[in-house]
Amino acid sequence: MSIKAKALLLFTMILAVQACTQQDIYEMAQDNRKQACHKEPLALQEQCRQQYEQSFAEYQRERKALLEDGKK
Repeated sequence: MSIKAKALLLFTMILAVQACTQQDIYEMAQDNRKQACHKEPLALQEQCRQQYEQSFAEYQRERKALLEDGKK
């Protein structure tokens, strides 16, 4: 692969990563964690998945509250 092609690929990847919002990244991470729950024993899978049901809006509210508490 030529240097120009490598540079173009790198540039494209950077643009793609920047296009992801914080919400997109949060939701992808939650989905990955839920998928990992399939490795748990059957009796624990539902409990495992429920740990990752928090919406991004709820996550932001909790994060904001923790940051404000940390400043006091």
